[in-house]
Amino acid sequence: MPGPLPDSYRRLAMFSSRLLPGTRLYDQGTVPDRFYVVLRGEVIFEVVSEQGDAEVVARADAGSFVGHVAAFTGRPTSASARVERESVVLGIPLLKLADAIREAPELGIQLIYAFAGQPAPAFLSGVEEEGEPQAVAAVDADRDDVVTIEGEIDSQLFFVDTITCPVSSTRFEFLRVRTRAVRPRERESDFHVRYDDVNPTWYGVVVCPGCAFAAYQDDFEPLDEEVRARLWEDREARAAFVEHALTGTRSLEDATTALDLAIRCYEVRGATDSRRAVLQHRRAWLEREAGNAQGDRMWLTRARDSYERAFEADKRLSEEAAARIAYLVGDLSDRLGDLQSAQQWLETATRVAPTASAGIARTARDRLQDVRELIKRERAAS
Repeated sequence: MPGPLPDSYRRLAMFSSRLLPGTRLYDQGTVPDRFYVVLRGEVIFEVVSEQGDAEVVARADAGSFVGHVAAFTGRPTSASARVERESVVLGIPLLKLADAIREAPELGIQLIYAFAGQPAPAFLSGVEEEGEPQAVAAVDADRDDVVTIEGEIDSQLFFVDTITCPVSSTRFEFLRVRTRAVRPRERESDFHVRYDDVNPTWYGVVVCPGCAFAAYQDDFEPLDEEVRARLWEDREARAAFVEHALTGTRSLEDATTALDLAIRCYEVRGATDSRRAVLQHRRAWLEREAGNAQGDRMWLTRARDSYERAFEADKRLSEEAAARIAYLVGDLSDRLGDLQSAQQWLETATRVAPTASAGIARTARDRLQDVRELIKRERAAS
């Protein structure tokens, strides 16, 4: 067992597992029969699949609880959970919870704090606060080289990370949402999640304060020199969209600007239809959150068309990714009033979903039933 956790956790060895990167704890839309405690390593939460991967919406580090809300309430999970790097994790079945708490009483108290969205008192655990990665601490000596975030930061909701822009080489701070701050309130059929407090999707795109290059964190990687040159030439046009740095706390308007910049940058980089669809879909969500039905519909139409092209042309899609995309084309078609197309695509989703993806298959069947009922009503009314 890694320290510094409560000594009593050492008596929970029967529930511990050493997991390799890529191990999936549970799928999106399922109800796990156990919850997890990360002792070492990192677990990531993912939503819409893209080219076999998924967008990371949150991370859980050592000391974090995973899957406890869904396991205890019986509500389907709003995201899948997957091990990002080699980790040691406690997996405690609900039927064994009493035994686990008997062995480690602190576990019960920490569960209460986890449900309350509050950090446990220091006397319960020596687990370090989820927060600054080692990379941040390592650059403290030359802090002057880093563009810092201005204004106050709510440490209960965010922590600060550091990254280097592959276009301008600007080194800057940006905010990441703490896992414990993510409190889903409602999950819609197209995977849009409404949150209490902070919305992690508003912070998914990182924006350089030096040149307004925007991308998801995992895509802040060295660029082909020709692509880098095109993005550098486009910096003044991007800067015209930015009224202030987008590295700190964001409003809905800030999140919209960040996503618009990302859409522009990914197009310059030669976005695949899968990537384009995900960005357009996120853009529709922001319009929905703003109460703009017309904007929501416009971006959903674009996303639906891009998802459809990705399904038909991208040979690199895994079976799971193909099933998710087929489901989304069907769901978005329903939202856009094209019931016949919705029925066809949802049928495709149920057919191509691999056995391991029971969650998406079940969700597709449920939506297919809804669409068939709507078609029957329309025919009966005509």
